[in-house]
Amino acid sequence: MSAPSPPPDNSMQIEMMKEQQAKEAQAAQDAKDAQHKQELADLRTGARTAATGSVGDYFSQQGVDPTPYEGSIATQLNNILSGISPTDENPGASFTGAGAQIYNQLQSAGQAKALGQVNQQFAPNFEMTRLPSTMATPYEQGLEAEQYSAADKIIKNMLDRGVLTQAGYNSASQDLQNQVAGVNAKLNELGTGLLAGEQSKLRDIAGTARTTASNLKLGDQFDPGTYTSQADQSFNDFIKNFGDNLRAQVPGSLFNTAGLAAIGGAGQGAGNTAYNPQAAAGLATDDTTTDTSKGNTGTNPNSIF
Repeated sequence: MSAPSPPPDNSMQIEMMKEQQAKEAQAAQDAKDAQHKQELADLRTGARTAATGSVGDYFSQQGVDPTPYEGSIATQLNNILSGISPTDENPGASFTGAGAQIYNQLQSAGQAKALGQVNQQFAPNFEMTRLPSTMATPYEQGLEAEQYSAADKIIKNMLDRGVLTQAGYNSASQDLQNQVAGVNAKLNELGTGLLAGEQSKLRDIAGTARTTASNLKLGDQFDPGTYTSQADQSFNDFIKNFGDNLRAQVPGSLFNTAGLAAIGGAGQGAGNTAYNPQAAAGLATDDTTTDTSKGNTGTNPNSIF
């Protein structure tokens, strides 16, 4: 009896079958993964598209047409999209609140732009640069000279009428000179007060412009020229009327002339013409009555004539 033959070796075929099954399983998995990847990509695309509509609706709810801002909206949405992982199963969640976010960003950008325009027109402390304290100096000097001339005219009149000698005039004139510093200080106080008032007006105009710019709503128009025009008009009116307004602030004569005659009389010493208040005021006195029963000789002993 012959020995049984060994079974055929099918190991090669079995191994090949296993490899084939593995390949088929991998191919199926790859197909499944590719399908899921596409599904995720479609979700991202759908979420991005839906976000565009959602943002547009939000703008419309705020009373703003989104059309002029389509480019900015698209840029912001694409930035959000780029931050979403390709494997995110819920990409739409990343666009939640995008409407308010983009709206506020654009509104803030508009406010910053408007505020920058205001700051270009109204630099910090611009009112002090535009209206420095020295602006009032020529007006103050003019008023001081005018008032000094009027006061000096009084003692010159006394000199011309003989009430004062040259020495007396010099003493009275020196008293006027001594008053100059105080007069200038008073005029400077008045001028500074007027300047401060106008500077405050200019600051208020700039402040209103800044407040308007800072609270600008998206879609609102802003023209900084409106406020620069207001400031220019206020400034021009102030300069035009400054001289008259400063003069109106002056409470009469700033030089004290009431005692000039006495000061001049004291300065010229004894033996000179007696002080006559009427002559000091520029009034001639002439009593020519001839009533000798009253001892009148026909002349006024106080007359400068």
